[in-house]
Amino acid sequence: MRTFIRKYREMSFEERTIWKTIVGLCLSALLACGKLVIGLFTDYNLISIAVYTFGILLAKFECVLGARSDKMPFERRNLLIAVFLFLSSLIYIGFMCRMFFIERRLKDNSLSYVVLLAFISFCELGFAIAGLLRTKNKGHYYRNIKIINFCVALIAILTTQMAILNMESETNVVDITNAYTGIGVGCFIALCAVYILIAPKTSIIDREHQKFILKDAEKNRLIDMGKDGVVLTLCRSTVYGDYLYRAKIEGDVVEGDIVRGKSLWKRMHILLKILCCILSEILIFVWLIGRGILFVRSAFLPRRLKETMQNNGFLSPPDAPS
Repeated sequence: MRTFIRKYREMSFEERTIWKTIVGLCLSALLACGKLVIGLFTDYNLISIAVYTFGILLAKFECVLGARSDKMPFERRNLLIAVFLFLSSLIYIGFMCRMFFIERRLKDNSLSYVVLLAFISFCELGFAIAGLLRTKNKGHYYRNIKIINFCVALIAILTTQMAILNMESETNVVDITNAYTGIGVGCFIALCAVYILIAPKTSIIDREHQKFILKDAEKNRLIDMGKDGVVLTLCRSTVYGDYLYRAKIEGDVVEGDIVRGKSLWKRMHILLKILCCILSEILIFVWLIGRGILFVRSAFLPRRLKETMQNNGFLSPPDAPS
């Protein structure tokens, strides 16, 4: 046991992510198979649950295969991940739409069961959010795994909501608002699938490193080639941190990485951080809206950087004539 713990601690973030994903896939697959078998004989609702669960598991399985091997082109595997997740969202939306036409009764749940379910669901959501934050610049497959985990956590939260409302309902019938909430969650999962599909073309992940060669010095009005390095601001944001291109200059070659500067949170005094935590219920929505705006503003940064450099007489090595 000690040897296992020691080896686990020695694993990198990527190795831990893959290991935990494989274990989770095995357990979830067994549960989904059990739901499918039980559903065939007792409750047909379990069949729908098992089907969209299999779709989510297939999406995660493709992420694991992509991270551990490169036998399939990234574009094709990423498409499969997005398709599996999108199909799962459609099945989940259809499952929730049935509540408009069929009364779905749940068994009576004790208060201790509901509290335990809520605790597990919110822990799962917390771990999913933490995983999303930690996958920054870790690669598309690892980020996709965390996005899928976040979607699963949202489904768990909704299941907890249904159990709570069922416990409080006098008629023991799940409230119709669960259907609307479920459709909203399903639509969000579908948007995540679309994001997974387009993210490789819009984000800087796996494209942080950029190299350019000066071919037309007369056009260059951007970089002083006599210096040792350069910092170009690609997208300004006081709150979330500027996107910068930090590069070294060697002869006619400019080579560096696209990075993000320190956010306002990292620059804040500890007292201001405490105040933000107190006001988190108000500020979280403002933060999310601003983050969404920054996402749109910072889309296609590598392409925009390349265009700017080309306008100033630089070419990236694949485009540079030999």
